[in-house]
Amino acid sequence: MKDAKAPIGTATDFVKETLAECRQATLPALREAVEGLHPRLARVGAYHLGWCERDGTPTDLHPGKLMRAALTLLSARAFGAGTATAVPGAVAVELVHNFSLLHDDLMDADETRRGRPAAWVAFGPGLAVLAGDALLSQATSVLADADGAPPHRASRALARAVDTIIRGQAADLALNHFPVDRVTGEDYLAACAKTTGLLCGSVEVGAALAGAPLPAVRALSTAAWNLGVAWQVADDIESVWGDAAASGKPPLGDLRQHKRTYPVIAALRSGTPAGLRLAERLDSDSGKEPTDAELLALADLVERAGGREAAERSARDHLDRALRALDRAVDPATAENGLTALFRHVVDRHDWRRPTAEPGPVAEGAAT
Repeated sequence: MKDAKAPIGTATDFVKETLAECRQATLPALREAVEGLHPRLARVGAYHLGWCERDGTPTDLHPGKLMRAALTLLSARAFGAGTATAVPGAVAVELVHNFSLLHDDLMDADETRRGRPAAWVAFGPGLAVLAGDALLSQATSVLADADGAPPHRASRALARAVDTIIRGQAADLALNHFPVDRVTGEDYLAACAKTTGLLCGSVEVGAALAGAPLPAVRALSTAAWNLGVAWQVADDIESVWGDAAASGKPPLGDLRQHKRTYPVIAALRSGTPAGLRLAERLDSDSGKEPTDAELLALADLVERAGGREAAERSARDHLDRALRALDRAVDPATAENGLTALFRHVVDRHDWRRPTAEPGPVAEGAAT
C-alpha cells in the first residue's frame, strides 16, 4: 500500500485508490475465510457478499468498498505496521460486519440488499441466521490465529465491538417503540452503537495489531465513535432529503417506517408548532401504509421544526470532533496518508449537505 499524501484537489481519487488497495489486500483472505465454512453456509455467505447467485454461479458484482477493513489496515499502518500484519484484523471486522447485516435484514424485515433478495429471503431465515453465526465464529478464529502478543489485545477489542453492536441493535429495536413524547437524543445515541461499535472495533483492532500505545488507541477509538455518529446522522438526513436514485434507498424509507431518526427526534424535541404537529401525526398512526403525499407532509414538518438543520449541524460537529481526536491519536502527517481522508469520505459520501445550510439554535433535548 502506498504512503504518499493525498495531493490537494484529488482527495476523492486518493480515497478511491486507497480503498481499492485495501480491498485488494483483504479480499483474497476474506474469500478464503468464507469458503472455510460449511458448504451450505459458505453459499449463503458468498451470496450475501455478492460473490455468487443463489445457485452458486459467480457474479460480476462489485465486491463493495470494505470500508471497515480499510479503517483497520490504515490504523495499523499509522502505527508502523505492514499490510500483512493487519489483514487478519481487516478480515475479522468484515466478517463481523456481515454477520450483523445478515441478522439485521431479518430483524428489520428488509427484503432486499444491494438490489437483490436478502439472504433470508433467498435461503430462508434459519440458514441466514446460522450463516451470520458462522461468520462471527470465523471472525474470532481468524484473529486468534494471528501470531504474536498484540493479537490478544486485538481479540479483546473485537469482542468489545461485538458486544457493543449487539447492545446497539437492542437499543435500535426499542427506539421506535418509545412514545413520541419520551424519545430523546440519548436514546438515539444508544442505538447508534450498532454503527459506532464496529467502527471503534475496526480502528482498535488495527492499532492493537500494530502494538500501538493504549492512550493512542483510546484517542483513535474516540475518533471512530464520533465518526460513527456523524455517519449515522448523515445517513438519516439522506434517507429523507437525499436522492433516492443515487443512494439506492427507498424514497423516504425511514419516515415510511416512522423510525425515530435524528432529524425526527430533534423535531419532536423542538417545542415548535411544527414539532407538536409532527408528534400528533406520529402518535395517531393508523398502521396503514402512508401515501407519498403524507410522507412528504411529514418531511416538511420535520424540516420546519428544525430537525434537518439540527441534524446537519450534529453531523458536522461529530465529524469535526472525530478529526480532532484523530490528530491526538496519531501524527497528523501520518494520518493524512489515508485516515483523515477516509474519515471525511465516510461521512461526505452521503447526500446530506446543503450549500446554504446555516447554523441555528440547538433543538432542546437533541443529541449533540
